[in-house]
Amino acid sequence: MEDHSVGAALVALLDVASASTSDLASIVGAVGSILGARSARLLVADYSLNSLRYLANEIEDGHGVPPAMEGTLAGRAFSRGETLVSGDRVCVPVSENSERIGVLEMDHPAWEEVPEDLIDPVVRILTLILVSKRRYTDAMLRTRRTEELSLAAEMQWGLLPPLSCTTPKVSVSGILEPAYSIGGDSFDFAFNADMVEFGIIDAVGHGMSAVLISTVAINGLRNARREGRGLESAYADTGRAIASQFGDDAFVTGQIGSLDLPSGNLSWLNAGHPLPLLIRNGAYADELSCRPSIPMGLGGTVKEVAVEHLQAGDCVLFYTDGVTETRSADGDQFGVPRLVDFLVRAVNDGLAPVETLRSLSAAILAYSGTGLSDDATLVMIEYHGP
Repeated sequence: MEDHSVGAALVALLDVASASTSDLASIVGAVGSILGARSARLLVADYSLNSLRYLANEIEDGHGVPPAMEGTLAGRAFSRGETLVSGDRVCVPVSENSERIGVLEMDHPAWEEVPEDLIDPVVRILTLILVSKRRYTDAMLRTRRTEELSLAAEMQWGLLPPLSCTTPKVSVSGILEPAYSIGGDSFDFAFNADMVEFGIIDAVGHGMSAVLISTVAINGLRNARREGRGLESAYADTGRAIASQFGDDAFVTGQIGSLDLPSGNLSWLNAGHPLPLLIRNGAYADELSCRPSIPMGLGGTVKEVAVEHLQAGDCVLFYTDGVTETRSADGDQFGVPRLVDFLVRAVNDGLAPVETLRSLSAAILAYSGTGLSDDATLVMIEYHGP
């Protein structure tokens, strides 16, 4: 197809999108029509990234039951990030950067005849439209629910950044469980110039009280970051904000840091949190060491800002204690050795960080069997090199 035809297709899609605020099905249908499909539907990943669900206003005869994540064409397309074809069924992953939204499922009799120079820009524009429409309609967020979302979890999900972002130099991914009833755990990151700045926290308590503390903590760290203050000031300012709002008994453990992308220098401080794990050359290297400062909110000072020089290919996993303290039905903890073993196998299998965390989160839930008694949060940074 000629370039002007690609342009015409994108203009037509934007016209449909601008005419609708909440009817996402018409936008998805327009994409299918542009790509020559008989029909098209959007499957949205749920909050735990363990299932796919048809967009709420797209349920059609024969499409009322969404496919499982495991063992289905749509599930494989989502987890691999690849377009897959089986007969007339085509499944195209829909993602913003590396944050996975879901899958575009089409009934297409002649997919091999669609010009490649048309597929990529049309799907990318669809993704940007869906992301922008999330600000104006609840359709996507309603579809993401496989069970009722607690008020605390609703607030926490609204606080989070995208779950993943990848550039040529670095990948950053995070995930929280239990997705539908999370409390005091949270994380944040931002790409600024040649640096990634991040934080992971665990607020004392459970439920709403913990969410309120974590909300102040995350926004305190964001404010310090956006004002250009360093890690020590971020620690102190956030601690004072927590103490002023909630008194002497409220605190958050956590780690805050930054990765300088040209040099690979990872600078971070540890506020009473489990030490992160380093995977290097496909093997477990060690826990990264940093003298612990007391949790934010208890009036302490920074004991150390540690610096670790990362090599190209290094992966660092930050996590909350709910990960390793998850217990099986027999009472055995998930533990650091099991976490390390899973992480090393995922890296050696070539899984992207976002898929590594999805699989690891599912494994933690399966290990528990009866549900988590504490939040389990994971943040993974994979450094690709300068």
